[in-house]
Amino acid sequence: MSEGESSDGEVDFRPTLDIDSLPKVVQNRVKALKNLQFETVKAEADYYREVHFLDLKYQAKYDEINRKRTAVISGQHEPTGAEIEWPDKPKPEEDEKDLNGAVEKLKIADLDENTKGIPKFWLYTLKNANEEALMGLIEVHDEPVLEYLTDITVALSQPDNSSFTLSFEFAANPFFSNTTLTKTYALRENPDPESPLEYDGPEIISCKGCTIDWKAGKDVTKQTVTVKKLKAKKGPKGSPEKKVTKVVKADSFFNFFSPPDVPEGKDGEMPEEDAATLALDFDVGFAIKEKVITFRTPALYFLVL
Repeated sequence: MSEGESSDGEVDFRPTLDIDSLPKVVQNRVKALKNLQFETVKAEADYYREVHFLDLKYQAKYDEINRKRTAVISGQHEPTGAEIEWPDKPKPEEDEKDLNGAVEKLKIADLDENTKGIPKFWLYTLKNANEEALMGLIEVHDEPVLEYLTDITVALSQPDNSSFTLSFEFAANPFFSNTTLTKTYALRENPDPESPLEYDGPEIISCKGCTIDWKAGKDVTKQTVTVKKLKAKKGPKGSPEKKVTKVVKADSFFNFFSPPDVPEGKDGEMPEEDAATLALDFDVGFAIKEKVITFRTPALYFLVL
């Protein structure tokens, strides 16, 4: 690790000039520059407020397109005519190995001409987005649950850009009784009073998930592990071999709905592990909003198959 580089790979900023060593008149000019910079920050905050109004305007259009997408995926609407016209590029010739792989995928999908809609669309979309957008949160044991995911939507707060909410819609399933799982992200719309000159647009400052009502024995966020084994005892009061187990937290995409709490107040401290988890959570939440839900992107992720 090079000098000045932190343990997480980021380089700490170290000014090469000691401002306090400058003559008073020069220090005053530096303060004037800070005030000018703050004028830029205020103008930038106004810019992002106008962008938010544009977002609200166009989100309504995206929502309408997304409703049509959902109808196609669910099988409520069968596209015809101009809806299904698309200039597909000629496929390159595939060798026998690739052809066998394609046939195998077709068998796994188990689709035919009587298939309704596009089964498991969101499962495949999230799997293909797992490394890029979801930071690898989806585990193999999450996939049977995500087969029941029917839609993902986003709702923007208005008129202020103070939050956005992700909603995950599920069909009736054997894992939990919820029909919708939600995650709300709170945004700081204006510059942070503690460091106003570092403003770079609205930022996520906290998030809140929801309670998942897991059915008995179906909670994929927990796993039972063996702590130790008790040997069998012989004799009239003997007992068979026993396992001592305990339930522990398991890696799962569904931990996304129970993020760590953000401490209140300036003096609130958060464990380093929770801080890292929350930083990852913020990135994933923003990626789902901007990449996964966006009306043009899910089809692209799905087509990676």
